[in-house]
Amino acid sequence: MVLNRYNGTYPVSFLESGLQWDAPNAWPNHQFVILEALRNLPANITSGAIPTPQSNASSYSLIPTGQVNFAENVLPGQPVIGTGGNSSSTGPSADINRLNGTVVNGGNATDGEGWGSILQRELANRYIASALCSWHATGGSIPGILPQLSEQELNITMSVGNTGNMFEKFSISNIDSAGRGGEYTVQAGFGWTNGVVLWVAGLYGDVLVAPSCPNVTEAALATDGGSNSSTSSASSGSQSSAAASLKALPPAVAAVSIALAIAGLLL
Repeated sequence: MVLNRYNGTYPVSFLESGLQWDAPNAWPNHQFVILEALRNLPANITSGAIPTPQSNASSYSLIPTGQVNFAENVLPGQPVIGTGGNSSSTGPSADINRLNGTVVNGGNATDGEGWGSILQRELANRYIASALCSWHATGGSIPGILPQLSEQELNITMSVGNTGNMFEKFSISNIDSAGRGGEYTVQAGFGWTNGVVLWVAGLYGDVLVAPSCPNVTEAALATDGGSNSSTSSASSGSQSSAAASLKALPPAVAAVSIALAIAGLLL
């Protein structure tokens, strides 16, 4: 449900309390745990097709009764570029990121994939999208491959003069910014974020595809008149220069380029 409904990765909870362990925050170490769990499930369990909802329902309908203590219509919303509001809260249109055999920023579907492999591919790609797009939106660049955003764009994210931030936590709804809330200002650095990027690139490099990042200018104007970075769908509006530049590269090269650029932050 999460990858179909939201732009980012898995949250700890769907409660919007303003605390750091609740929505909309998604933590890199938790994505690592989820991927490791999927990798260690027996193949005879994960080789089947991924379930799909009925035509009049969203992927929320696939969750067993009582497993999520929230009605579908009170789950956190997913804002959409160009609408000034959220995607539908119920029904098939709530799955705004669902594509044929994959999800937006979830990599490419392959014949014969079991549901375990599908979820790993989608989450690995979505994690790289969260890390790269937020890093690029705050000044990150890769010489000869990914140019830095313009000063006008970086002014929107208050990142003029910055060279990119790797945040301790991301947002499930906004892949071009950090998470928010909690008892302290979101931290940049960041050890486990960098580590999981390198781990994902090394393990899933053959299925990673260059992500589509939201256009920073369009996204900001669509939400709050340009005061800060957006919470918006990468499937709507024009793509950023990050997507345009990286899509010119073979997927494996793009993945390695991202990993090497971020690895430089650790040296």
